Amino acid sequence: MTEEWEIPLPGEEERAGPTPRPGRWWVALVVLAVAGAFLANLFPGFLPRERVGSGTGFVIAEGGYVLTAAHVVAGATEITVRGDRRWLRAITVATSTERDLALLRVEEPLPMPVAVVARDRPKLGEVVTVVGHPARSARPIVLSTHVAGVRWSAAGPEGTVLRDLIATQDPFQPGYSGAPLVNAFGEVVGVVAGNLTRTGGLTYGFAVSIQRATAWLAGHGVRFLFRQPSAPLSETELADLIGASVVQVQARTPTGGGS
Repeated sequence: MTEEWEIPLPGEEERAGPTPRPGRWWVALVVLAVAGAFLANLFPGFLPRERVGSGTGFVIAEGGYVLTAAHVVAGATEITVRGDRRWLRAITVATSTERDLALLRVEEPLPMPVAVVARDRPKLGEVVTVVGHPARSARPIVLSTHVAGVRWSAAGPEGTVLRDLIATQDPFQPGYSGAPLVNAFGEVVGVVAGNLTRTGGLTYGFAVSIQRATAWLAGHGVRFLFRQPSAPLSETELADLIGASVVQVQARTPTGGGS
């Protein structure tokens, strides 16, 4: 899942557009709601009582610890991750809505390498790469882009303000949420959170910087893997290196109503 929020450019004021004319769209919504309630009562089980959301995560520490976006697993009654070619149950260890991060732990051994964390933030214009599972893809998909901004802020879910964001020139498809954003050396620089549209219509992808995540994770006993950078890697090499640490995350959440 990938969220999208709209924020104005710094120093710009929102311009009021023309007053929208009243429409009849609400009539259709009422009809659908009434029809849905009627069918649910007449045929129990006709409507699904839960939905399955999909996102991405990656192994952040030994012991089966996986980092993902909080909105991917928000309200979930069951979480599973697909790693090492199989689906495994996971539990939520901690969440931070103001960072849009969730720390998961897989209940079974997860023989996958731990992702390496960057010590520094990327620079403006630097090439960064995301490896994840957009559109519920079974295999990790790679997208390379450039850093369009650092230390940005944006309105997040539940009235929060997300800070210390890395903006990218290209937006992310749904399913990339929670994926690692890495530099040319294969070090994680951020965790994908979604897209934002700024005044003027430009849409950027954005990720929570890994520096914003590390202090919070350290408070939960997570130990990170740092490494001295070597030579820059090609996109294919990055896909192999980071893809080995990436998992697909599925979260079942109730759609409402009683059991």
